[in-house]
Formats: sequence, C-alpha cells, structure tokens
Amino acid sequence: MTVQSETWYWEKTWSDFRRGSKRASLIWHGGEAVVDIYDEGAPKTFAAIQAVLPLQIPVVHVAWSGDMVMSTRSYDIGLNEQEHHVRLVRPGDLAFDPKFGEFTVTYGTAEARLPSGPNTLVVFGQIREGLDAFAAWGRARRFEGVGTIELRLN
Repeated sequence: MTVQSETWYWEKTWSDFRRGSKRASLIWHGGEAVVDIYDEGAPKTFAAIQAVLPLQIPVVHVAWSGDMVMSTRSYDIGLNEQEHHVRLVRPGDLAFDPKFGEFTVTYGTAEARLPSGPNTLVVFGQIREGLDAFAAWGRARRFEGVGTIELRLN
C-alpha cells in the first residue's frame, strides 16, 4: 500500500505543474491540434510565451531525445529561469528550454537529452486533441526535413 507521504514528491515533480485553463492551437501543414496550456502550473513561462504569440516555429526532428521535434533556432522570450525540470516528457508535451531558447513538441516516447547527456525542459502545455495526426507529421520530419508549426492562443 502506498501512503501519501511516499508519493508527494512524484506528484509535485511530475504532475503538479500540469494545470491551467487556457487553450491554444498548434498548426502545421495539413493539420491542427488543440493544446491545453499550463498557465497556472508554469505562469512565468506562459507569460513570456504569451507575449510573443502567435509564433511561427521552424522545427526539425531531434537526434538524441526520441519522438520529438525541436525549433531550428533560439528564441529570446525574456525568460532566464526554469520553473520546473522535466527530463522524461510525455507524448503531446509542449516545452521550452530557457538555457538554449528552444521549443519542443513530443509526439511519443522521449527523454530530454543533449549530445553531452541528460537535459531538462519546462513543460508549458500538452496536446489535448490531434496527437495522432501531429505524430505522423512529426515523424515525417526525420526524412522530409524542416517543417513549420504555428502556436497561437484560442
């Protein structure tokens, strides 16, 4: 039997930030997904991203992290701190890496990694509807190269 004192750390680390009331659209050539935004769980990250929306983000498939696409360039959104640290992202997670100014979208099994080893990201949202279609598009980035996503609030 698991008692609450044995699970509090994991809940706070892996799930506590996954809360919010905002919705966004993630749009790519041929598709669109509905995204839950964690404006309550990652308020500083959300505020910084909201200030620059809508965003057109060129992305490529990652090399070391698994089923994920990442921005092809750095974005200075005025955020220098990391509200939380997630290494094992979930399918559908939208994240930002303030260390490098990169956006990521995970579409399957992934772990935030660099060529030098583990990395951590700030997860600020998750695809609520349309993950299968995004996964097909994201997977195609491996062979078809750069694609562009647009992120905008609804």
